Amino acid sequence: MTSLEPIIALVIGASFTAGATLLARFLSTQKLLKYGPLLSRIYDVLDPLLERNMRQWSGSDVEFAIELAIEAVSDSDLTSKELRDMVAEVSQRWLPQVAADKVRKFEQSAAEPKALAAADVLANVISGTATKQDALVLAKKLLK
Repeated sequence: MTSLEPIIALVIGASFTAGATLLARFLSTQKLLKYGPLLSRIYDVLDPLLERNMRQWSGSDVEFAIELAIEAVSDSDLTSKELRDMVAEVSQRWLPQVAADKVRKFEQSAAEPKALAAADVLANVISGTATKQDALVLAKKLLK
């Protein structure tokens, strides 16, 4: 019986690991489904905002820019926990190459996309030339 105990422990440990991995994937998928449509709109604003200004900003400025983009696109009913979760999710999924490609397409379009104008407005908050509240109001108007 003593020779089976290590094998049983190994099988149990592998089962727990596999179960935890499946649970983490499931929760991540559920979060993505919940915020999916909102994430698309957030990235439309965030991509030009970060792509144009990221080299000049510190890490906290980038996080603040992500928060601003989320607040500009959301319905303003996000709790502080939901906002933190969204900032973490958006930060984790942001891809610089995709952002650069999107910004080039925005810049080549005949009319300036609303998301590009909203990104410029939000950049003013981080540079200190506009207040957060005024910029959010203007960005929400632009995005409607």
